[in-house]
This record gives sequence, C-alpha cells and structure tokens, in this order.
Amino acid sequence: MTAAPATTLTSARPRTAAAPSAALRTVRYALHTTWMTVTNVMFMLFTIAMPVGMYLLFGMMFGEQGGGDARGMIMVNMAAYGGLGAAVTAGTQIQEDQRNGFLRQLVVAGLSPRSFLLGSVMAASAVIAPALIAVGIAGILSGVEVGPVAFLATIAVLWLGLLPTILIGIVLGMVLRGGTAMAGGVITMMAMAIFGGLWMPLETFPDWMQQIGHAIPTYWISRLGIWSLQGGELPVTGLLVIGAWTLVLGVLCALSLRRAVGLKRR
Repeated sequence: MTAAPATTLTSARPRTAAAPSAALRTVRYALHTTWMTVTNVMFMLFTIAMPVGMYLLFGMMFGEQGGGDARGMIMVNMAAYGGLGAAVTAGTQIQEDQRNGFLRQLVVAGLSPRSFLLGSVMAASAVIAPALIAVGIAGILSGVEVGPVAFLATIAVLWLGLLPTILIGIVLGMVLRGGTAMAGGVITMMAMAIFGGLWMPLETFPDWMQQIGHAIPTYWISRLGIWSLQGGELPVTGLLVIGAWTLVLGVLCALSLRRAVGLKRR
C-alpha cells in the first residue's frame, strides 16, 4: 500500500486566517469608539448646541464691535470652546474602557497600547469636527465675512491645534477613576476656556491670569484660528507652546496607559 502524496497531506491541513495588522486594529477601534461617541445624544448636544448658543449670544452682544471683526473672533473662540469640550470629554471616556476591563481585553486580544492610544486620538479628533463646523456655519449665517479657503483653513487650524487637549482628556481618563474623571474633565475644560480667553479677552484679566493664559494651548489655539481667519503675523510662539504641550502629554499618555494595563517595558 503506497503512502499518500505529500501534497495531499499538506492540502488537508486547515488554513488559519491571517491576524489583522496593527493598523487595521487601530482603525477598527477608532471607528467603533467614534460611533459610540456620536450616538451619545447628550454628548453631541453638549459639544454642539452649547457653543453655537454661546456664539449667538456673544455675537448679538458684541459682534458689531471693531466694524464687525469681533463677530469673527467670537466665532473662532466659540468653535475652539466647542472643540475643547469635545476633545477633553472624548478623552476622559477612556476611563470607562479601563473601569470595565475592556481596555485590558483589547490589549490581550492583540491591540497594542500604542494602537489603543492612536485609535483614541483618532476617535476624539473625529468628534471634534462637528463642533467646529457647526459654530463656523452659524458664524457665516449670522454675517461673518469669510471666503471658503479661509473658512476651511480656520477649521483645519483649530482642529490640529486641539490635539494637546485630546491628550489632556486621555491623561485624566487614565489617572482618575469613575465619575471623578468626567468631573475632572469638566473642571479642566472650564479652566482652560477661561484662562485661554475663549469667553472674554484675556487682556481684561489680571496680569497673573494673562501669564497663565500665555502658557496654555487654548489661548494660542484661538490666536492661530484668528490668524487664519483675518490674517496678520503668524503667532510662532503659539506653535511652540502647542508643540511642547503635545510632546509632554504624549509621553504622559504612554506612561499612564502602560500602567493602566499592567504592562512593563520590554
């Protein structure tokens, strides 16, 4: 009796599906998190309706100052405020994944801490856009004169500038627990909005508040947005401040995430 050909034995072995790549895992997690966030009605109302309403209120009160230029500045500031709220809140929601063990399950299933962090940033970046666009459209409809190129550039500058605020939310979500993370996010968001001059000009505050404002990213996010909308000299200092915050917070996010899932550096 002759043995079966080697080719027959080989073909009989079951084929195992290739594991998804790290990039695919990252995108899947980002899409899942984005969907869970945008379907949260209260979150979307908080990050869209509130800044739009505040823009309409402040625009009605102060919009005609400076020959109408103030309306554009208010639009930028309220768009930044809406994006700030979306960024910090979306970032802190990571604590829920940590609390219920979903974060550890994802890591055990093959999602690396780096992919998890990148996916969280991608998801938070996606939910920022509706707040920016909603306030921008409200500004155009209420009389802000801006061309399509300048409008898109302003939205893009604000969107990119808000990266460190996303990382702030993630750090809070990693460090704080339960409802404390959400409360910490709200307090942080309010403080950054006030000291960043988003609600009223920073120049009207005491000197010590102005010094703090010049050292945090929200003030410069606003300055860069106004620069892209109305022109003028590029606030290079703002780029340096935002870059420094992003670098430091990125390191803190990585360290906090490794500690949260109980991983040690290999």
